[in-house]
Amino acid sequence: MKNFNHYIVFIVLITLLIVLFPVDTFANSAEPPGLTVIVSNPPADLSLFIRFSDAQEAAPVLLSKERKGWEAYFRFFYHMSPLKNKNLEGAVLIVQSSEKSFECLLPASTFDMYNNLLTLDFQQESIKIGQFPLRVPLLVSMRVILTLIIEGSVFFLFGYRKKASWAAFLAINLITQGGLNALLTGPNLGPYWMIGFLFGETIILVTESIAFASLVKEFRKGKAVLYSILANTASLVAGGYLISYLPV
Repeated sequence: MKNFNHYIVFIVLITLLIVLFPVDTFANSAEPPGLTVIVSNPPADLSLFIRFSDAQEAAPVLLSKERKGWEAYFRFFYHMSPLKNKNLEGAVLIVQSSEKSFECLLPASTFDMYNNLLTLDFQQESIKIGQFPLRVPLLVSMRVILTLIIEGSVFFLFGYRKKASWAAFLAINLITQGGLNALLTGPNLGPYWMIGFLFGETIILVTESIAFASLVKEFRKGKAVLYSILANTASLVAGGYLISYLPV
């Protein structure tokens, strides 16, 4: 019967987290169509331009730049194109820095998607559609591990020592924090990502309070709920900082 109750709690946990999927809508809305170029460990003075094949007299378009940790994101929006017919084929990416300068022909499918993602290898002087396969898993894992350290410290300070309590802690947080961080990832996060983040953390607070009160039996339920509130408050502050200043 006890195992059955645990099974029911996890089913409820996963069901509630399905509500998190609208977070993706908040996080990626309101951005005009365009593309983003990711550059890892770029020179501080790196600038990217796009020169269009049919715009002989127009100056190359400077891409906007955003730096997060060891990555830089360069963005181009289609309305910035000097071409009236919007024919963007044959465009060239111009890379300039004090270290070196070069040009890359943008892949033919660059402008096929609403918001495309490209990766520039500055050292190899090459560009490709998409991102490195392990980039997202590594970034999500990094944020989840940092969150586990923060919430685990609070869990320890609350006096939880039993293996069963820590097993429940890991299971609950891997599901909730892993799900939220997987949704809120990617350099194309829109300006409303904070709304989605706050919404997701609110759902997680409710979900984890129910889960900890049901699964962690070392102390009374009220203590488990209080822990969940304090731990998620700390996680909210830390998570907002991580998304704001570290690669996503």
